[in-house]
Amino acid sequence: MTKKLKCLVFSLFIILIMISCRSSKPVQNENKTQTITITETLHDTVFKIAKDSSSYNALLECLNGKVVLKNVIQAEPGRRLKSPKVRLDNNKLQVDCNLKEQELYAHWKSKQVKDVQEKTITITEFTNYLTFWQKVQIWLGRLLLLILLFLLGRFIYSIYKPEWFK
Repeated sequence: MTKKLKCLVFSLFIILIMISCRSSKPVQNENKTQTITITETLHDTVFKIAKDSSSYNALLECLNGKVVLKNVIQAEPGRRLKSPKVRLDNNKLQVDCNLKEQELYAHWKSKQVKDVQEKTITITEFTNYLTFWQKVQIWLGRLLLLILLFLLGRFIYSIYKPEWFK
């Protein structure tokens, strides 16, 4: 019985050795890199305001050595300016034309986000391919394995003949 067990274990060992000889698959390495770039820019600007004017035309006259306004011909306001205020005191002409202060200044921030994902896959390629003769040897080895399995089956069958088969 021990001889039969040794033969069986040896046969299984030979079968396992023949099955385990196979080529490895190409190795794949994968590297991922993610880069996020945030650019923040501060913008500013000045808004230009178009020029504006107002006008005032009047006739002057001298009475008793003093200048007086005789007749207002035209008093025209501008877009933002009001009509000028005209005063005549002691032969002195005063014209006031006022505009409220205007200052337009703006600034803002803009943010640009640039997301770059880089994925590198490296595949190892084999340059040594099997020749025709090596392929023939592999197929002959498989055929020999089948023959050995058949002979092993016959051997085991001859040792352990079932009684119902006789």
